[in-house]
Amino acid sequence: MHTVDDMTRAGCTTRRGVRYWEELGLLGEVARSAGETRQYTDAQLDKAKVIAAAKFGGFELDAIKEMLGEYDAGVDVYDAITMRLADQMRAAARLAEALPVPLAMRPALDYDL
Repeated sequence: MHTVDDMTRAGCTTRRGVRYWEELGLLGEVARSAGETRQYTDAQLDKAKVIAAAKFGGFELDAIKEMLGEYDAGVDVYDAITMRLADQMRAAARLAEALPVPLAMRPALDYDL
């Protein structure tokens, strides 16, 4: 069993984010200990990873909920998420390359030529 902290790390989210996913039904039924502590399964930890990747890829939670239902049935959802993530990485690389260098990092001009 996994803790909520395991889920936050796997899902790149907060405790509140994990609880919200639970409220929306994205994680399925969550077991609780005798002390009412949430206990997550390996499958739920995997779902948190899929949710995080899909969210980063720009998918809305409604679409992600549908995707989770289809994820293990084939490669279509996996391909859709990985393609979006690859697009995001390329876009981030382009933004990083176009980012201007701060003035403090630019070489000083030598006016005493």
